[in-house]
Amino acid sequence: MFHTYKKIGAALIAMLLIAALAACGNSSDTKGSSEKEETITYKAENGNIKIPKHPKRVVVMADGYYGDFKQLGINVVGAPQNVFKNPYYKGKTKGVTNIGDGTSVEKIIDLKPDLIVVWTTQGADIEKLEKIAPTIAIKYDKLSNIDQFKEFAKMTGTEDKADKWLAEWDKKTAAAKTKVQKAVGSKTISIMQTNGKDIYVFGKDFGRGGSIIYDKLGLKATKLTQEKTINQGPGYASISLEKLPDFAGDYIFMGPWQAGGDDKGVLDSSIWKNLDAVKQNHVYRIDPIGFYFSDPISLEGQLDYITKSLTK
Repeated sequence: MFHTYKKIGAALIAMLLIAALAACGNSSDTKGSSEKEETITYKAENGNIKIPKHPKRVVVMADGYYGDFKQLGINVVGAPQNVFKNPYYKGKTKGVTNIGDGTSVEKIIDLKPDLIVVWTTQGADIEKLEKIAPTIAIKYDKLSNIDQFKEFAKMTGTEDKADKWLAEWDKKTAAAKTKVQKAVGSKTISIMQTNGKDIYVFGKDFGRGGSIIYDKLGLKATKLTQEKTINQGPGYASISLEKLPDFAGDYIFMGPWQAGGDDKGVLDSSIWKNLDAVKQNHVYRIDPIGFYFSDPISLEGQLDYITKSLTK
């Protein structure tokens, strides 16, 4: 009798275990299915793309957007080499793989991304990338840097984090504006980069701290800078050395086109040396990579540098 009850008990336990495992399996399958269904359709330049509602492994090939995703708390697993040279990202690239210039598809495959972000203008093979993971192509100048940040927040369901940063950003820039305007007054500011003897003057919509200087701090551009880079054009103007005095402001933020770039052709010239800003020691060197970016993280670093430079 004892052996009979023992056999029946063992059989019941086995049946209960099987039922429990089956229930767990069904629960897991349901959960898995639910997670797989968590997608949205995003209208990108390359079409209407189904992407994860909450991406967890993003490869940001469009380097300028790295800081947007990091600020929104989204896990970035791969980014181009420029990201790792940005001084404002110090300590913010841990666990991120350097994908170089982004041409190595194998590197991207190894990262197992669930979302890839590219610019339409960077020559990426979007069709190849789409075979790896959902890929969205973005036109660089379609939105302002802040509007693009908001767009990414909307796309990933992280509007709360974007709103929090934007509120803090408004407070920081308002405080800086009071200090800077007291120091600078109605004097003019220029933002320039050189490439040999070529000179580029920037307005408010092409990075280089322009949105901070001309928008958030409300500082004045020179008349020609206003006309050629803010009121019209792509956000910058290429000028000759001879035209430099016509664009140069009372204060100049200046740097080479790229790290280690040559700007002696301009800085050694008598035209440069005779500018009022140079004579008054009102020229401030900008990091060509740090000021190339215009995401939240880089903007905060730029604001700090600009404010300290103009109020010291």
